[in-house]
Amino acid sequence: MRKTAVITGGSSGIGRATAAILVSRGYMVYDLSRSENPQEGVCHIYCDVTHTETVNEAFKLIAQKEEKGIDLLILCAGMGVAGSVEHTTDTEMIHQFDVNTFGPVRVVRQALPLLRKNAKTRPRRRIVFVSSMAAQFGIPFQSMYSATKAAINSIAFSLSNEVRSQNITVAVVMPGDVKTNFKRKTNLEGNDIYPNMKSAISQMEHDEQNGLSAEAVAQRVVRAATRRHISLFNTSDRLSTLECFLQRLLPTSVALYVVRKLYHC
Repeated sequence: MRKTAVITGGSSGIGRATAAILVSRGYMVYDLSRSENPQEGVCHIYCDVTHTETVNEAFKLIAQKEEKGIDLLILCAGMGVAGSVEHTTDTEMIHQFDVNTFGPVRVVRQALPLLRKNAKTRPRRRIVFVSSMAAQFGIPFQSMYSATKAAINSIAFSLSNEVRSQNITVAVVMPGDVKTNFKRKTNLEGNDIYPNMKSAISQMEHDEQNGLSAEAVAQRVVRAATRRHISLFNTSDRLSTLECFLQRLLPTSVALYVVRKLYHC
């Protein structure tokens, strides 16, 4: 039986690379995003995760096309806001959470009825959130982005138990630095008060340009999506796995010191 996957943010970056792998494995893939970037085997449906109406309309279309339901939901859509906590505006803060945290929840709410459909013939149904290592180690001058990803991890933890009785499993992939055209809004207001802000943001951008490829992370996402047994929280590489392990062992003061040194604070 042909399997069906829905991916938010499937027109670029990790989402697009994930879509390509799933198509190669025989999946019917739906890309829910604002911009169409044609890809063989992928059906694009306009969707802005910050607007409930477009999310609802997107899933109405999918429900019409996939009467037997869907097998997989992957949540990749996201963006970033960089700047100090003190000078982040209400508009920036609200938009950051709207895209990265509330958006995935809007999508999950509409996807669950389709994931439940025909459960007997679709035994392996899964929701995969793409989070970030920033959820584990809050990045200075990216506090709002870090907080949205920490919130996603918490939501995924709760959701995992909520849907367990419906035979739907949940996984989170937490990439480290990834080289993509990630959308970020930078607010340098207060640079006179925080003279290390520019260098911290520059370091972060430098690390991203030298990070993993979108394709490498997509392999991890697909693994989290398709393996029979998978952990709730998953990293994208060995270094990130080691960092998570050390975080559990070392005092918080040590983690703060390491992050401070990494970002010149």
